[in-house]
Amino acid sequence: MKKVFRFSSVIISLGLSLSGSQFFAQEKKIQIDKTTVKQVIQSIDTIIQRNYVYPDKAILIMKFLNEQYKKGKYKDLTDPHEFSGKLTKDIRSIQDDKHLRIEYDPRLEKDIIRFNSPDSDKNKITEADIAKEKLLNFYFKKLEILPSNIGYMEFTNFALPSEEAEKIIHSAMQFLSNTDALIIDLRNNRGGNGESNNILGYFFSTRTKTGRSFNRIKNIWTDHFVENNDKTKDLQMKMPVYLLTGKKTFSAAEGFAYILQTLRNAKVIGNPTRGGAHLTRSFSLSNGFVAFIPYLCSENEKTKTDWEGTGVIPDLQSDSPLISAQIEILNNKFAAAGDQEKPKIQWLIRYHQSQISNIKIDIARLDQYTGRFAEFEITKQNNQLHFRDVNQPDKTTFPMIPISQTLFQVGGDYQLEFINQSGNQFQAVNVSWSDGWTEKINRNP
Repeated sequence: MKKVFRFSSVIISLGLSLSGSQFFAQEKKIQIDKTTVKQVIQSIDTIIQRNYVYPDKAILIMKFLNEQYKKGKYKDLTDPHEFSGKLTKDIRSIQDDKHLRIEYDPRLEKDIIRFNSPDSDKNKITEADIAKEKLLNFYFKKLEILPSNIGYMEFTNFALPSEEAEKIIHSAMQFLSNTDALIIDLRNNRGGNGESNNILGYFFSTRTKTGRSFNRIKNIWTDHFVENNDKTKDLQMKMPVYLLTGKKTFSAAEGFAYILQTLRNAKVIGNPTRGGAHLTRSFSLSNGFVAFIPYLCSENEKTKTDWEGTGVIPDLQSDSPLISAQIEILNNKFAAAGDQEKPKIQWLIRYHQSQISNIKIDIARLDQYTGRFAEFEITKQNNQLHFRDVNQPDKTTFPMIPISQTLFQVGGDYQLEFINQSGNQFQAVNVSWSDGWTEKINRNP
């Protein structure tokens, strides 16, 4: 098996086992001098100009950092974390690249040096790597069949390539393979190993070119394809796909969404992603400092660009993307449904609309709705309509959530539509249940 080192995603916290006073006491001992500052600036200059994916931007970045250094902007910085933070801020003032940063991390620097040593086994995935991810179920958090046969999947990272990860992925796809539409939740997915385990293969029936990438270190362009293997060929996810994104969606998760959006006609719903498209490597800068340098950029086969800086832009922006996705799917199903299924689908659409409704009913009009309609009693409490079935032993009332000025949701059981207004009151209600049954009930005399 291959070993993939991902130093760009490694975060090592120093001194976490120490108490607060011990931690700060240890931190105070770490100081850098002017010689270290100069050496780090020189190392950044060499590394960023050799490796950064945009050579012209690398020149501008280093011109600015060297100017800042000559002006003495860094001479009073003795705390290594403060210095690295200042460097990152200055770099991003010239090039707003969320992957591009400087950190003070002596342990990580040692790992990088060891990884780059001649006797390092760079191509080995250890059993310990797989065991750690196995404890996290290879980042698959939730699989569910939502009402109206809508599939839902949430995973929060892209696992390292392994047979164990592929088994989990395949099982997830099998579980959801008979749904009418699939929602993939990437809102908490921050990336990982985007080339691993061929998840995309389940969504493309043939070998499909996704674009190409430029590697600044090797100075070469490489074409990229979604490949099919025995597992993906036998299990194709042909249903409509909806992707939920947000501000935390980053890196490989963005690439996954971007490919499905542009080449598979998947619909992205939510908020724009963070905008980190470039593959990143970490480099030793000496003295405990590490640079994270994006060295590879991609070019989508259809758009001829990527999502760097802009993020993946949703087709439908929403702060409640899971609900919005279900409404979108149900509207499409309603248009194609037969007469028997339409009432059930319409009920679900209205239910989801009630979850994000901001409809307000004029307080002065509340008395128009109140009264008894057979066993259903409508009252007003604290300037809101409440519902109770008087035949039920429990006298608890339920708030009525307005979907429109005349249509209300009551819990997960009823929808009430007020009709036949006469004078200052509605004279009847249409009561709908989730199974599609609707009944007109007149106001009691």
